[in-house]
Amino acid sequence: MKRFLILLTMTSMVFAISASAAPSAKFAAVYGDGGPYVVSTAVITDAVVDTVNSDSNSGYTFATIKVPQDKELLIGVSAEVGLTTDTSIKGKNGGTAKSIAGAAAYVTVCALHAGTAVVEACAAPGPVTLSSRVQALSARLGGVIESCEDGLGDNGDPTDSIGNDPDGVIDVQTECIVSDEEIGLMLDTVASHHFNFVLPNMDQGEYDITAYFMTTADVEVDIDEVSVVEGGTVSGSAFSSVFIGKHMVTVQQVRAVKGPILDVDIIE
Repeated sequence: MKRFLILLTMTSMVFAISASAAPSAKFAAVYGDGGPYVVSTAVITDAVVDTVNSDSNSGYTFATIKVPQDKELLIGVSAEVGLTTDTSIKGKNGGTAKSIAGAAAYVTVCALHAGTAVVEACAAPGPVTLSSRVQALSARLGGVIESCEDGLGDNGDPTDSIGNDPDGVIDVQTECIVSDEEIGLMLDTVASHHFNFVLPNMDQGEYDITAYFMTTADVEVDIDEVSVVEGGTVSGSAFSSVFIGKHMVTVQQVRAVKGPILDVDIIE
């Protein structure tokens, strides 16, 4: 929660507010139809040692509404979320590695006293994941054999009088020209997501109902050092990007059924 409250001290918003609703007794809404907003991107290119990189960004939008005493607010948050993850591994002679790319978008909703940075309450059920993906690619690559020529035997003995390998076995690492083999996987998706939030038993007053968006991009390359010691060569690349696109926040004053709003688990 502390991470979201820090956003209130930002001197500029990460994405623009396209509209700010005037105070209303029953309903307010705000939306953005441009974008992309709140973009996070992390990249690793041709890493030959263990490497990690990440990026995160935040932004917010709000609608203002007047609330009479002890009323509930029903808040709906909708947003397009775009995720791109791309992983690849290149190597030969048994080089082994893992490339990982992850991307995610989150939202939380809080009520601030209008025109201030004072938080009255944050809406149930708290921070929500709108979309998330982790993509992992592992590979052990032999490479592409271009050509081979008999030379020394595996035990280091010279070739015989007609140039054959004494033990009749070609050592790919020492007697062949091998080029890198490469494997990769890329996923790119854009989807719309919606979640409802509730602020119960609000005190009378005017509030800025604020939706805080956060995006995170994480990439990692894990090199199998044993495969390198044994003569393999390998490198890994990873790319991750996430953005918030078109979005809408709606706020409606409601009156819940008598009794508290319950926090219960699903019964199986």
